[in-house]
Amino acid sequence: MTLTTEQAGAVRVWRPYEDEPLVTPAFLGGWASCDAETRERLTAYLRALLEVRAMPVHTAVAFNAVYFGYDVESGGYVGGPLDIGAFPSVALGDEMDALPVGAMINIRTGGDLLPAEVVYKEGAHAQVGAFGDVPGWLSGAPSGARGPGRRTLDDVPVLQERLVFDGTAFGREMAPTTERLQRLQRQGRTDPFGHLVVNARYTPSDADLDDTEYYIRFLVTRGRAQLTSAAATAPLPTLLAPGHREDELVAGVRGVIDAVRHALGSLDEARMWGEYAFTRASMASRLASTGPLGRDDLDRIARSATRHGTRTGRRSILGTAPAPAYTAVGAELRSRPEWHDHLHGTRYPLAVCHTNSVLADVALREADESTGLLEGGVRLTLDDRWQAGGIWRSVLESGVAGADPGTDPVDEPFGHGWAESFPSTTTRRAPGEPDDPVGQGPAHGAGGTPDAVTRNGLHRPDDSDLGTAVELRVTDNEVRWALPLRASHVRGHCLPLTGTIADALLRERTATSRMRVVLDHAGRALPHGEACHDVRLAGEEPARLEGIVWPEDFFPGIWITFSWSWGSDVVRGQTSFLEQPVVIDGQPVTHRYDPRVLTRDGGWYPDHPGGPGHAGLSSETVLLMAVRRLGLLDQYGQAMLARVDVPEAASIVLDGIGVDVRGIERAITEMVADRRLTVTRGSRSLCGRTHHPPRYGEPVEELVCYWPPAIPVRGSTVPDGEAASRPTLTIVSEHTVGGFLRRIGHLGHQATEEQRERYREDHRRFRLTGPGELPPGFTYVRPHRRGR
Repeated sequence: MTLTTEQAGAVRVWRPYEDEPLVTPAFLGGWASCDAETRERLTAYLRALLEVRAMPVHTAVAFNAVYFGYDVESGGYVGGPLDIGAFPSVALGDEMDALPVGAMINIRTGGDLLPAEVVYKEGAHAQVGAFGDVPGWLSGAPSGARGPGRRTLDDVPVLQERLVFDGTAFGREMAPTTERLQRLQRQGRTDPFGHLVVNARYTPSDADLDDTEYYIRFLVTRGRAQLTSAAATAPLPTLLAPGHREDELVAGVRGVIDAVRHALGSLDEARMWGEYAFTRASMASRLASTGPLGRDDLDRIARSATRHGTRTGRRSILGTAPAPAYTAVGAELRSRPEWHDHLHGTRYPLAVCHTNSVLADVALREADESTGLLEGGVRLTLDDRWQAGGIWRSVLESGVAGADPGTDPVDEPFGHGWAESFPSTTTRRAPGEPDDPVGQGPAHGAGGTPDAVTRNGLHRPDDSDLGTAVELRVTDNEVRWALPLRASHVRGHCLPLTGTIADALLRERTATSRMRVVLDHAGRALPHGEACHDVRLAGEEPARLEGIVWPEDFFPGIWITFSWSWGSDVVRGQTSFLEQPVVIDGQPVTHRYDPRVLTRDGGWYPDHPGGPGHAGLSSETVLLMAVRRLGLLDQYGQAMLARVDVPEAASIVLDGIGVDVRGIERAITEMVADRRLTVTRGSRSLCGRTHHPPRYGEPVEELVCYWPPAIPVRGSTVPDGEAASRPTLTIVSEHTVGGFLRRIGHLGHQATEEQRERYREDHRRFRLTGPGELPPGFTYVRPHRRGR
């Protein structure tokens, strides 16, 4: 399908390699950083993309379209010189390194290359029944699950998966004919539905990532050459400072993904199922149909899933909880021969998304408002989004004594099937009993020591490993170390000393020796009173230097490099600039910092020096304080707090002052909708600790997450000289455009030698991959700023 002139002309739809790139530096900070004009261009393009591709468009596929240049007018990735020959080859039954949704592949035909794009993926476990019946333990099961409550920790997890590809993604000229697709099926290159069922090898850390997170991991590892290719519409390295760090590249990918995801979700014409967007018109067309897989058939599937719960509930032994029933949508769709023609190729994921959406609508709209139960007393909820096209759980709850009214969203998978397959989950351990029955090790973020427990059972994360010193050099002449400043250091007017550093100082001095700390702040000459501090060496545990009034510019999280020469009375501290200034939570940051400490100690909190105290704090501020101060931390500074623990955590950070619980809940809803907070899945142990990633055998629960995106500030440079003046950071008023290729061959033009040399220079400068020489038929436009 191509757009008509009238459709394309209503709003100027972006054309890759002719117009300026859609992706700008603003994308690096996600949707929140994009201005109205940028958002309008992006949503107009994605609206057209959904119409043209006529299938569910995953966030990763939409990223591809924006980043690698899918031309909606000609219908394919036909503008840019992608290296099709470098795509991995795939055929039915292969055992291979796992591919994400969004991967570009070659179907192994035995002849010419058949390039395609993976547009959909689902689990294809052998124990999913042919008619959609599923053993309960499989619903929500992690990689390595071998049966109810049984899991092996494989060195190389192998999962059976169904991949759906789009063979038309690279234009009509390269698209396979119907006859060729049928020949591939006869040759055993695809299955009868034109899909690829493969055995996918993962690394242990990747096997349980969701599809979007795995695609990000893929792009910065095995797909890195494609991500950094000069052939991309706006190569990401050109939007970052030369010599950028790895975490900045990852953060940039996340920012673009966030912008694309949010834009898809903002389209009135689209509906989302998980990370897949499809047009409401396609759903309406199906529901208006009386033919195969029309309204009547989808309604029968929904009724069937509900009746399964009724039947298993009635068969349960008197006095025991009813047994849930599990139905796999994809397998049930494929079980009816009369539906097969409507499930071939990319029509299958469209049918899967439509069916799941109908099930969700039934579970939401037809349920009793007070109980959440459908007619007959059945609760119907999604339990696993990935396996077999989605697994739904139905269980008879009417009349069960003490039944939980249920608070889980019906369309958010919680993996109850797997969690309930552990007999031990029904028995609560006494406080102090071992909390690691399957050898997983300490809780994430716990530092291997027991957490402090509040009166109501909330486990405070142990931050003993946070903000510790890093020894850089210990010689016969000097000791050098680095330390991120913590809020406790600011409040205590001290500098902690650990390990070799403390031993070295105490070896020459008494525990009450007087010393001096001299601070040097990169970019600013500190006044004498802020630079020089007379301190006392305190030798009792923990050893520290006392008496430092830290300058206001030394924010919690800033890295300070210290040095002390043997025999000297002076300890010197020096901050250093970031290679590229960033903006975090609306505040400019110019100096190196530890993201974990910045998350935990940064922002307003009641005992912050000069902070607002408790009075007048909004629910959003209290929510952020609770998540940042009491959530689990990962290595990138993301804080995660169980949603059910948020009210208690909010009360703790306010020192017991009453909390507006409804206001907190509204704040969660609004901030998640605006992507200022995100949600993910964790699990809770029987002793009450929250874990992330979820541990098998533990009930799954929703985590509210804070992650401070560092938005690079283009046009601001950091001086190298120690005496240089501190840069003033402002977001520039011009629109920054990264370097990009522009197609000119169809106009009969050729690039000049000057443009070719500029391309070579930026190819080296930004360490791009792909063609080292400007491809024929293209010119190169260097990074520049365009006034609005």
